[in-house]
Amino acid sequence: MKPFRIVTAGALAAATLAIALPSPAHAAATVRCYPGRACLYYNSNQAGAVALMYYIENLPTWEFTGTFNSGTGNGDKSPLKNNAASADSRYTSQAVRVHYNSWYKGAYDVVTAQSKRNLSATYNQNASWNYHPNPV
Repeated sequence: MKPFRIVTAGALAAATLAIALPSPAHAAATVRCYPGRACLYYNSNQAGAVALMYYIENLPTWEFTGTFNSGTGNGDKSPLKNNAASADSRYTSQAVRVHYNSWYKGAYDVVTAQSKRNLSATYNQNASWNYHPNPV
């Protein structure tokens, strides 16, 4: 009888663990918008897949060519260009402009330092972004 009790206890423990752990589809995203970064999101209200926007050698991105980060939610691996619905700026003193066209042209949305917002002028129509010391 002892082997039966051990197997039963093991099966019960495994079943309990399987119920308690979230499935990969429900696991929390591992990519976050950390301080010193700006991020674009696939969905409104900073939800869905996220794309981290880096400040590299004082060069912003004049054309979106990448994709949203893999495994970060709805829209992951989707092209970044013309797919962002909201933004988050974790910079302490610079605003970020998200532009409608490549090369910082056309209408734009301003995301002030330390703020989050849904995009309006560039909602799912965004092609470039840059830093701006002033919020306008």
